[in-house]
Formats: sequence, C-alpha cells, structure tokens
Amino acid sequence: MKEKKDPTLTPEDLEAERALVKPMRHEGHALRSRRDFLAQGFLGMSAFALAPSALSLLAESARAQATGCVAPVRAGMTPVIIIDLAGGGNIAGSNVMVGGAQGQKDFLTSYSSLGLPPDFHPSRTGMINEEMGLVFHRDSGILNGIRSIAGDTTRSNIDGAIFCSTSDDDTGNNQMNPLYWLAKAGATGELRPLAGTEGTDSGGNSQAPSESLNPPVAPVRIASNQDAINLVSLGNRFNEFTGNAGSSGIINAAARLSNKKLDMIDRRSLPQKIKELIGCSFDQTDDQIAKFTANAVSAANDPAATAVFGMITNAGLRNRSLPIVKLVLDGYLGAGTIVLGGYDYHDGSRATGNVKDFELGQLMGAIFQLAAQKQKDVLVYVLTDGGVSGPETVDNSANGGGKFIWTGDSGQRSSTLMMVYKRDGRPAIRGANRQIGHFRANGAVEGTALVTSNSTVNTSKALVANYLALHGQEGKLAEIVGDDPFRSALDKYLIFDKLR
Repeated sequence: MKEKKDPTLTPEDLEAERALVKPMRHEGHALRSRRDFLAQGFLGMSAFALAPSALSLLAESARAQATGCVAPVRAGMTPVIIIDLAGGGNIAGSNVMVGGAQGQKDFLTSYSSLGLPPDFHPSRTGMINEEMGLVFHRDSGILNGIRSIAGDTTRSNIDGAIFCSTSDDDTGNNQMNPLYWLAKAGATGELRPLAGTEGTDSGGNSQAPSESLNPPVAPVRIASNQDAINLVSLGNRFNEFTGNAGSSGIINAAARLSNKKLDMIDRRSLPQKIKELIGCSFDQTDDQIAKFTANAVSAANDPAATAVFGMITNAGLRNRSLPIVKLVLDGYLGAGTIVLGGYDYHDGSRATGNVKDFELGQLMGAIFQLAAQKQKDVLVYVLTDGGVSGPETVDNSANGGGKFIWTGDSGQRSSTLMMVYKRDGRPAIRGANRQIGHFRANGAVEGTALVTSNSTVNTSKALVANYLALHGQEGKLAEIVGDDPFRSALDKYLIFDKLR
C-alpha cells in the first residue's frame, strides 16, 4: 500500500526528508547489501544507514555522557596519563626511594634486592634527590630521564607519591588501572572520556577492576597520529565535499526536520542517547565539525607537542605516546593509558633496565614539560605488573653503572608511582609523608601494612581517592568506586591537598 503523505509537511520538510533518506550511489549501481553500502565510503558506521547517523556518531563521540542536548563539561578536573609498564619494571629503591614505616627516608638496612650495592645506599651523602618533593635515588634512570626534558621551573612544580603494593608478575590480570573510575569521577573529554594504546578493556596491559567496567565509556584505541585523526573523521564520502559545505547542507536539512518527522525515520539500530541528540537539535553540530578537525587533533600539527616530544630519544616511544598525550592535555580525552613494553628486563644485565627506566623518565618529563607549555595541570600514574630483584652481582658496563644486575621477577618488590604537575606552583601535600605502605628490612613490601599493600584493586581505589582529593572531593569516593575500604583511615592514603 502506498504510504500517505503527511498533510502537515511543508515543501521544505519534504526536501529535507529526501536529502536525508535517499542513499548516495555510484553511477549505475544499486545498493544491495551492507558491503555495497560500505563501498560508498561510509566507514566505521556499523549498521548506520542514514546521513544523520554519521553526524550523530560525531555527536556521540563529542558528548558520550550527554543528557538530552547538554554536552559534558570537565569542570576543571585534572587530565590523567596512565603509563603501564608491561613486564614488571623497577620503581622502588633504584628509582624512587622506599623505606620502613616512617616513610621514604626511613632507610632499609640493605637495598641489594632492589638493585643497589652498599656504595649506592641512600644513607650515603649525595645519594638522594628531593628536587621534586618525592625522594628519588640520585642515580635513578627515571629521574635522569625526567631531567633530560623537563626544565628546572617545570620540575619545581611537581610532587608525587609511591604506593608500596605488590602485584603479580608478568600478567595482564592485575586489576590496577582505575581509568573507568576516573571517568566517573569527572575525567571526561570533549571527544571521548578514555583512550589507550591497546585494544583492551583498559586500553593497556593491566586490567581495570572488574566492578569498574562501564562499556559505554570504554577506551578508544589510539596508537598513532592517524588514530587520533580518525576520531573526527566522518568517512571518505564526506571528504568528497569541499570544505564543510556538503556536511553543513546535510546538517541544515536535518535541522529543518521536525521531531515528528524524525520519529518516522527508522533508527532502530541507533543508541537511544543518539536518538535524543538527533531529536533535540542539530544547532551545535556544525560548530562541532568546525572545531573537531584533523588539524586540531593532529599532534603533527602542534609545534609545541612535536618540539617537546622530539627530545625523546626513542622514536617509536615518541610516535606511539604523543597522540594520546596531546589529546588528553588539550581536553579531547579525559584520561589515557600508554603501554610501554620491554619492562621484563631481568636479562642478566643492569644496562637493559637502566635504558628502559630512562625512556620511561623521558616520557614523563615530556608530559610534564608539554603540560607546562600548555598551562595545564596533569596527573601521571605509573603501573607495572610485578617487579624485579637484583642479587649481589655488579654490572660494570657503560650503561650498567656499577649497580646490581636484574635476574628475576619479584612482585613482592613492586610499587605504583603517582606524580602531579601543577601549572602555578608545586602541589601542596597534606603532611611530610609521600609513601603509602612500607617495605621490610629485606627489601620486600610489607603486605600487612595497609589494605593497599597486597591488593591491586584497593590500590586502584586509593589512586582514585587521591584524584578526588586534588579537587576537594575525596568524600565522594564510595559513590565513585562503590565502597570505601579505607573508612575513617582515609587520610593515611591521601597525599595531596586540593590543587586550587
């Protein structure tokens, strides 16, 4: 039966409807299947069959948390970069100092299992560095990497903390990445809340706590500059238009459709939230297309970003990490996870580990220096699956530095590192202690010290608590993570005061 025309439609409504519903075809070719449809150039739209759907995909990316027509606002929440060291690298002792129950400078009797010979013991004169508040070993590869890129003024605006907590060796099963909870706490971006260099639920090597998973905000994979550009691409069919003229025409046609007519278009495959976005208005979509351009999100077109990251000596590390860092610092993403491979470096030398630690430090230094140039605060978490141990055999090679070689995995010598750059002065801490939990005299984590000491999930929650504390919102912890394992002892797990 022939469908009756709605007598309330104006000629303009009919024209707009035809513009949206009529498919675009190659000359002499009728669309018969999804494969034919994809061949027309509508890339990455998975069962979306209308031009508004492409634009809605952009709107969904830009407003993944939207309610009605209201875009999410980060409201000053600090951007976060999570660095996930795959393999169980060293953080404690040879890099960041760890001590007994009284803190970092409650030095252990021996640091041999943490890679330091007696001549490098932190109690010896000149063996520690406190220029960034957090105490590093003077000969730390991470410290030296940071210093090679982040300038004096930048480093004076950084402080941090170390969480003495165990994790399982060489496995992606550690539930230690808090990125979903960070998004729930407010770390959202204008394009997407989260991203990672890997195509996993966490975007990284280590898992996110199972109770934190939230598929609608799952991280998008960004492992290259082209991946970043693809976030704002509407597909090659739209690229055939000159400038924004063609897409603007489609938007304007959609804007002329009444809600009544939009309800008549079959959009059963679209998420309900996109239906709401289509139904409420297209008024802002043209502005979003103008704002979210390839040039805007491309790190290659950001002179400050390319100059700072150009100082990283490992080109592969530089090219893989810069796209996410730029997107996070510019507010397009709320938090991003960068996986660094090769941290299972107990290969019978010390040189390999020293080089990898330096590379990690360079990445951290570049993040802090770029944040300084962009006048942005930033929080960096460093996670690793397990740790390493060093017996009493010295590597005297050029890169070995006379320190003990790494010969075995040791999750009992793991830790998690948190550092904050504040654009207008060093972040204030609540007390003198920058160490959560502590180590035993033999150089292993004291697993009974705190609820974070032997639980990666609780460590994740402590990281979230500290993120909230940066904004004076630590009282929301149970709301964000579902419970409060710290209860009245929460202050023991908090390092920073509110940033501003």
